[in-house]
Amino acid sequence: MKFLHAADLHLDRSFEGLIAVPEHFQEQLAAANQKMLRNIVDTAIAEAVDFILLAGDTFHQNRPTLKTQRYFFQEMARLDEASIPVFMNFGNHDFYQADRYWFAFPDNIQRFNTEQVETKTFRTGAGEKVGITSFSYQHPTIEAAMVEKFPHKQAVDFQIGMYHGGQMPYAPFQLTQLVSKGYDYWALGHIHVPQVLSQQPYIIYPGTPQGHTQKETNLTGVTLVESQGNQLIPKSISVEAVRWEKRTLSLAAVRHPREIFSLVRKLTVNLPTLLHLELSDTENLGEELAYKLASGELLEALQEEVAQEICLWQLTLTEQPTERPYLAVDKELVDQLIMTYQAPPIFNELLSELDQNPQLHHLMDHEFRADAVALLEKKMRQSYQFRRAADVD
Repeated sequence: MKFLHAADLHLDRSFEGLIAVPEHFQEQLAAANQKMLRNIVDTAIAEAVDFILLAGDTFHQNRPTLKTQRYFFQEMARLDEASIPVFMNFGNHDFYQADRYWFAFPDNIQRFNTEQVETKTFRTGAGEKVGITSFSYQHPTIEAAMVEKFPHKQAVDFQIGMYHGGQMPYAPFQLTQLVSKGYDYWALGHIHVPQVLSQQPYIIYPGTPQGHTQKETNLTGVTLVESQGNQLIPKSISVEAVRWEKRTLSLAAVRHPREIFSLVRKLTVNLPTLLHLELSDTENLGEELAYKLASGELLEALQEEVAQEICLWQLTLTEQPTERPYLAVDKELVDQLIMTYQAPPIFNELLSELDQNPQLHHLMDHEFRADAVALLEKKMRQSYQFRRAADVD
């Protein structure tokens, strides 16, 4: 028996924290979710798996866009043509409401639609009987310990638990509770960082297969699980379409700023990459480097030097300068920027992803906006030296 375990695809999610992205790279980001899903399906077909498990938050919200629904069902139809069934539950982001789906689910998709624990059984091509037990969210949270409702292993060759959650208020569980059920494998979802909680039996969060924020690095992709006797052995397979990466570039051998350009031209990647480049050993370049970096000029210039597959989205120094960088602008510019951010439409647009979270929406009131803007103003004034009247010609 062989199956693929994936979770937290978040197909409708945008890439967060990016400000200036080159036009050619915007196309990579726009197609990333679709390509990631296609990579998963290609992997399943190439590995000739018996089935796929999608352990929640396949979509980023419970009202997926029609575009996202269309390409999702097109890819599921490819699995149907390959006779690969899909067992799917719904998590806290894409909690299930039937009327939100405008396209019919293919026959090969077996859904867990309710907050009632149930078991679905089927036989593999080799005749092995498999039981898959799970539930779905129908609301943004589930405070109940759903693991308590899971039955112990039944009369099957392999029993698999598919579970989205882990801590309050998302179906909390204790590891010992999962182990006590006697299952052969637990396919978890909800945590975006890959984690193996247990090896006997394997209890795994595969993590999100496509990072959408700078924190989602070092991803392992999806988990391919294959039986060896009565044991189930996992292996990770990368399927990301765009990678977030942080690298440190030493400037110890650099004696003139122009030499940085040739170093950056040598950077290579093996797939489209959102790169945070950290410069170290900068003592030879003095405060000029800090100034060009603080003004944003250096980031813009280096973006023109890197390969087309790289979006240089952040540039920082390993050692922060002892003096605040000097900006050739008046302090009044800060006031103008703050006034811009205070405008509710602009503020709300910047935090639109947070506002969609039902747990945070009610907290993002006028007081929250005022506190956030005040903190931003303080940070800006503390971080830079501004032009004085004496500096003006």
